[in-house]
Amino acid sequence: MDSREAAVWRHQERQLEDLRREEAALNAPGEGKLPIAGGASVEKRSADGSYQVKDTETHVIKIQAEPSNSYMRIKQLVAGGGAGAITKTAVAPLERVKILLQVQGMKMADRSKSDFKYRGVLGTMRTVLKEEGVLALYKGNGANVLRVVPVYALKFTFNDTFKDMVRTSNEPLSFGQLIMAGTLAGLFQTCVTYPLETVRTRLTLGSGLGVQFNGITDVLVQTVRKEGIAGLYKGIGPTFLSGSPYVGLQMTFYEIFKRRLEGRQDGQSVLTIQVEKLLAGASAGVIAQTITYPGDTIRRRMQMNGMNGEAKLYKNSWECSKLLVQREGFAGLFNGLGANLIRCLPGAAIQFWAYDFLNALIKDL
Repeated sequence: MDSREAAVWRHQERQLEDLRREEAALNAPGEGKLPIAGGASVEKRSADGSYQVKDTETHVIKIQAEPSNSYMRIKQLVAGGGAGAITKTAVAPLERVKILLQVQGMKMADRSKSDFKYRGVLGTMRTVLKEEGVLALYKGNGANVLRVVPVYALKFTFNDTFKDMVRTSNEPLSFGQLIMAGTLAGLFQTCVTYPLETVRTRLTLGSGLGVQFNGITDVLVQTVRKEGIAGLYKGIGPTFLSGSPYVGLQMTFYEIFKRRLEGRQDGQSVLTIQVEKLLAGASAGVIAQTITYPGDTIRRRMQMNGMNGEAKLYKNSWECSKLLVQREGFAGLFNGLGANLIRCLPGAAIQFWAYDFLNALIKDL
């Protein structure tokens, strides 16, 4: 390539870059010519998504275009949903143990804490295995996977979307911008998927706490018949106050940890890089879970409050918090935190690793 051809190449690359900044041009459907500066034209080939740049002197180059925003979002949805299914199935036994420890206090409100049926992570696992069998550790996981596929798909996609919206320059997003994007992602995702969370919680309890449903459909039918549509949204208030900040904190800390790791990954093996990503995800999850856990406990109890037409134990989330602390102490807000952190370590690590892995896997599709 001589100097003149090189100059033409650079000129055409600049023209294409100008075109890429024009969203309407990038998203133009079908096949046709799009005019750009300098008398050149760009032909969009819909078959492979590439562009031909042709200048006034008939020099032609072919450059692969970036995928459209809508197509990128679809791939993010697929990656997020896949990451959710992998993650929740891997940690389902710990998820059930955590919920049993969280809500048993409301089923035994007239007894002392020493009479509680489930004690600690290992003790609860032994009790469940003895009374209900191995498969009982996965009770509610089907509903949970159905829940987390849209939850994770929307969580990651909304987060990426809001990150683009709050970006004001080419500089990395600040801590505040990351928190804002993640929290908004959690808020929007919760509004869409919350009924599935209620179904999953009720299925998870099982016969050990006197709760018996015959699958997802049975939970939906009984809940709506006895408590109305509003029954599917019990506890959504504390979820807004804990779940949305949780997503914001989790996404933010993972982004910060990942940035620091990426700055020193030159020369490292692929295995080391993947392990560091897992550790970054685990650390982000532990921090976010610990900070927001009391709100999660209140949410679980409000989801069970007045279930199946029973008398309500709490009028609202505030009364639930107050009575819980009176009966079980401040530590009652953190019932099940040990199981949750054990679950969270692999869970948070796997979800971010799986999302990055699946995103990279389908990036070129």
